[in-house]
Amino acid sequence: MPEHDPTAYDVVIPAYNAAITLAETLASVFGQTVPPARVIVVDDGSTDDTAEIARAARAEVLRQANSGPGAASTRGMAAATAPVLAFVDADDLWLPDKMARQLAVLGAEGGPAGVVSLQRQFRHGQPDDGTGEVRDGLNRSSLVMPLALARAVGPMQDMPGLRGEMIEWLARARMAGTRLITLQEVLVLRRIIPGSLSSGRDALRDKGYLAVARAALLRNRQRATAKAGGATEGGQAQ
Repeated sequence: MPEHDPTAYDVVIPAYNAAITLAETLASVFGQTVPPARVIVVDDGSTDDTAEIARAARAEVLRQANSGPGAASTRGMAAATAPVLAFVDADDLWLPDKMARQLAVLGAEGGPAGVVSLQRQFRHGQPDDGTGEVRDGLNRSSLVMPLALARAVGPMQDMPGLRGEMIEWLARARMAGTRLITLQEVLVLRRIIPGSLSSGRDALRDKGYLAVARAALLRNRQRATAKAGGATEGGQAQ
């Protein structure tokens, strides 16, 4: 796919000890009806065969000390070069026409926008049978966005417990005026693995969501203060 093609896209996969699922995830990415320009796996300090599996599948590998999924996503975002950027977690799967469907929507939109889709859950070790719970895909594995727009939002900041970094990042994107369009189709399969970062409730890990809420409140207060200050200056000018 030519680099000047506005539909060319890179895929960033943050991965930590993902050897048991990464090959299947990569197969779903390389198997897209519109194939990626590049697939970048950021090995976040893995101690298993994550990097070797990625290279065997023809993905590019960046290695770093263990820093968290947000830091790994940010590293991959900095390395991307195609006009469009997509992410996927190292244990989730894309259906074959995911990118074709989302690229079509993204190309039809005017103004700053990202596109997500619905996702269906399935349990690790069991094949997807189409009966899993369907949810909105406001997460890394679903998101497609112009690269320049994603970089303008800034780095993904890892939260305490390594949960909530995408919620915080998407909130910043929206505050900056980015539209998030949800395509009402299941295009992502979300793998449920007991004990993974995103599975179940955990008091220590859920501290990240509290940090996200506090950050949102602070941004809203700062925004309200700035608006109030602007209104006051406008009144004085009159």
